Amino acid sequence: MGIGTGIGTGIGITEEHRALAHSVRGWLARAAPPGEVRELLDAHGPAALGARPAHWEALAAQGLTGIHLPEEYGGGGGDLLDLAVVLEEAAYGSLPGPYLATALVGAVLRRAVSPGTGDLLRALAAGDRTAAFALTPGTLTATPAPGGHRLDGTAPPVLTGEAADLLLLPAADASGGVLWFLVDAGAEGITVRPHRSVDPTRPTAEVRADAVPVPAHRVLPLDSALVADLAAVLLAADACGSAARSLDTAVEHATVREQFGRPIGAFQAVKHLCADMLVRLEQARALTWDAARAADEAARAAEEAGAAGSGGESARPDGTGPGERGLAAALAAATAPEAAYTCAKDAIQILGGIGFTWEHDAHLQLRRAVLARQLLGTADIHRLRAARLAEAGARRELALELPAEAAGHRAEARPHLAAARGLTPAGARRALAGTGYAAPHLPAPYGLDAGPVRQLAIQRESREQGIRLSDLSIATWVVPSLIAYGTEEQRERYLPATLRGDLQWCQLFSEPDAGSDLAALRTRAVRTDEGWRITGQKVWTSAARTADHGILLARTDPDAPKHRGLTYFLVDMKNAEGIDIRPLKEITGEALFNEVYFDDVLLPADAVVGEVGGGWRVARDTLGNERVHMADQMTFDSGLEALIARSAGLDEATRTRIGALAAEAHALACVQLRTTLQQVSGREPGAGASVRKLVQTLHQQKVAELTLELLGPDGAVDEPAAGQRALHGFLMSRCLTIAGGTTQIQLNVVAERILGLPRD
Repeated sequence: MGIGTGIGTGIGITEEHRALAHSVRGWLARAAPPGEVRELLDAHGPAALGARPAHWEALAAQGLTGIHLPEEYGGGGGDLLDLAVVLEEAAYGSLPGPYLATALVGAVLRRAVSPGTGDLLRALAAGDRTAAFALTPGTLTATPAPGGHRLDGTAPPVLTGEAADLLLLPAADASGGVLWFLVDAGAEGITVRPHRSVDPTRPTAEVRADAVPVPAHRVLPLDSALVADLAAVLLAADACGSAARSLDTAVEHATVREQFGRPIGAFQAVKHLCADMLVRLEQARALTWDAARAADEAARAAEEAGAAGSGGESARPDGTGPGERGLAAALAAATAPEAAYTCAKDAIQILGGIGFTWEHDAHLQLRRAVLARQLLGTADIHRLRAARLAEAGARRELALELPAEAAGHRAEARPHLAAARGLTPAGARRALAGTGYAAPHLPAPYGLDAGPVRQLAIQRESREQGIRLSDLSIATWVVPSLIAYGTEEQRERYLPATLRGDLQWCQLFSEPDAGSDLAALRTRAVRTDEGWRITGQKVWTSAARTADHGILLARTDPDAPKHRGLTYFLVDMKNAEGIDIRPLKEITGEALFNEVYFDDVLLPADAVVGEVGGGWRVARDTLGNERVHMADQMTFDSGLEALIARSAGLDEATRTRIGALAAEAHALACVQLRTTLQQVSGREPGAGASVRKLVQTLHQQKVAELTLELLGPDGAVDEPAAGQRALHGFLMSRCLTIAGGTTQIQLNVVAERILGLPRD
């Protein structure tokens, strides 16, 4: 396995980025094989690395040292996202040496070009010089001196400092501010002492300055927030590669390692651990992808505004940097390094005693993760920063840029959609159902056979005309099944009325003793001369009291294997005799769900959809014609926005929790956008839908819990003037990780279908 194969798509999702990742992966296998990394690990000391690793010349020859630098300076003309794709692959291959640090210094200089940095950019792009950086001053101070400044003090541990020709160092000035200096590592007064680092492949070094003169042209017009944001993006990309390597290692081991006569990957505990690793990795990739995009967008905006050469993107009054870029970077920094750290620990856990040995490379990923986490700061630091930025009004809007062909689809749709303008959602659905525009993803004559681009173009045109359609609810599942498996008479009888919104449906699948295992259901259907006699009980059925019809799974062959003895039926909920619907009171005190009893209910012979005994296949096909949907959106929902609105007066621990919720919310939106972009490009959507389901339900529960918690004593009072609404939201949220398949079953599905672990 590897990045871009079965487990995920990597940070980059375009064909160009996939090709880039594939190329880098191939080059790494030749230029920096595992043996080279192993030698550094076994040496476990800084001397093994040296000033230039053996692969550095080849790295430069591939154009990777300057891929993100402008062509005018000898670079490849790419951007930060291109570099992030390369760094993810480099980390997956545990590439040793100063590549990340050198790339970061180049990215910083690109945004702060001054008369003294042009030649240095060319040298970095060509691979002629290497670089290292510190993110905070440590004890470094800057004192004005003739022609520039004098540096004194010691920087915090500098990543790959011994291998650097150039040092990017911040220092405190007399006013309490921070100035940024570009210093030659061999300058008089600079002492570089290599450390015995946690990561022998990228050791840190102590950098001490003793009265080091720095000329004025080496003082960079930099905003510290910009440097922090760029470092966050690149270290997050590096972390994604490490997390992916840990996940692959764990899955490969779980697939072949046997205990008690079975591969350990068949055990649910191991499945869940691996699936959780994938969820963390996909969130990290999505946030890193967007943080790189945000930084690139901010840089382009600054260039267009003529700000290049003045320190890059302008700072906010509070010094946090441009809001969108800073928020996206903080969310990525809060998530990706933590994913690398926790995935490395979990991989060692799955490997067991093997993972605890020095001989296995699993601890290398843990070492790399610890290094990045210590240099960049723990997740809570960045969660708190994200919360503060959100409090100050920073938001990141995700917009889907449609390809040029979408304009033609919108023009074609415009006159058809005009018939629904100004109508209620129900009226708009009724007006458009016969045209195919109410469900363009469906095949004709019910829809328009629209592909992803056309679907999204119609959505956008509808939104701009102010047209909203009423939701089909359960019928969204029913319609594809009837199209695929229904008879012509069934399609004529049910589909037009359903698409108009005139027929309401309920789903009669779940049973008290079956839970998430629908194939274990016991409701019986017996064939008679009159049709089918149904006996049994269904539960958790929403809308049963108002639905016109229901879709029912019942067992028609008790002797067949459990998945093969099921049949899919249509039930007339209003007129069939013997149906007893009983409201089911939930923990909220409401009765949104129902129990439905079938007491020898007679269904006509033509109530069967598909083949007798083929109901499992019909039920699983309901999502076969899934819609593509992506509205341009702000990524925080109303519940999170309410928490942000009151967060400024809260303690730091609570604000940190809000920052963590912000990271989850933005990750969900980014995953959805990435999934849609892949569909638009004609590719499989990947793990996005499964990840969203697992993250979103828990996220909504955590928002509801914190909302209630912040009410204090009022949260215990179930009255309108006190905590009634929050209490209801909290109680209602408990169903989210149960409905539609419990979280635990979803983790099994992810582990088996996406990661390829064996079934239990």
